[in-house]
Amino acid sequence: MTMTFSERADQLCDALREIEHQAEEGDELFYCAYLLGLLGLHSSAEGEGQAEFDEAFEGTLRDTLEAENVSEADQTLILNLWHKTRETV
Repeated sequence: MTMTFSERADQLCDALREIEHQAEEGDELFYCAYLLGLLGLHSSAEGEGQAEFDEAFEGTLRDTLEAENVSEADQTLILNLWHKTRETV
């Protein structure tokens, strides 16, 4: 059975919350919160498929990071956390 975008967003949020609970530094907590907020907004998108969701979300994430003028260093760390989270579930 194909996963809906909403189900995939929930799955990723659960994984991020687990990372957030284990985080020891403030920056990682911020990055988790950033991704959780954006996932919350993106979870209402209609569609199906894990890979399709991940691809669409990453595009939105990159656009948002650029639009919000997030520093290159923070962009890299947020994207690394996104990739780590995506690969764990």
